[in-house]
Amino acid sequence: MPQGSISSSRDAVGVAVVNYRVPVCESRQDVLLNCKRIASMIDGAKKGYPGLDLIIFPEYSTQGFHPEKWQDLTTTLDGPEVAIFKDACVRNKVYGIFSITGEKHPEGKNPYNTMIMITDQGEINLEYRKIFPWTPKEPWTAGHETAVAIGPKGLVIGGVICYDANMPEIVRDTVMKGAELVVRIQGYMYPSKEQQRMVPQVRAWENNCYFAVANMAGRDLVYSYFGE
Repeated sequence: MPQGSISSSRDAVGVAVVNYRVPVCESRQDVLLNCKRIASMIDGAKKGYPGLDLIIFPEYSTQGFHPEKWQDLTTTLDGPEVAIFKDACVRNKVYGIFSITGEKHPEGKNPYNTMIMITDQGEINLEYRKIFPWTPKEPWTAGHETAVAIGPKGLVIGGVICYDANMPEIVRDTVMKGAELVVRIQGYMYPSKEQQRMVPQVRAWENNCYFAVANMAGRDLVYSYFGE
């Protein structure tokens, strides 16, 4: 029976937002160890809250954002990092939303900043690439389209990444494609806390939809992130 503060029913989706502590990864081995920690967190969340249907991790939660080694930490959507996440979703019968920073570009350009949703069957059914990288600090190649997919229990889920949600048109286009829940994964740092707590509330009001936001917490080699 569902218990705790995350429960669900046939027509209600149990969602967990994880304000994950920012990892500082110096190598691909560090990244894979971090992925295993994320998978273990999914195991624990499902045990503690059996009604969990969807778990969301923030931008940069997989590889972090190393100011010098970011190119060495890139991967693909069929790489070992994603394989670990797929196994965790199947094992726990949950959908999961994860960050890949960066995803190798097929044409050899700078990587993408990518959000994926993995189903409880271990399939990627949503790929979204950040449209407005935070220039000049973020080196990512920009994506060019919004994305939605069917989530647990038929819920239509759309994704945006961090700065993209500051653009009303991005969220509006996502909702016009059918999104009932917009998921924003972000790596926002101080001093933007109050501003970025208000933005998703405004976007939800503007579009008459639900919003779920996962943000980084803690400090990496450069920034302090406020979680929440």
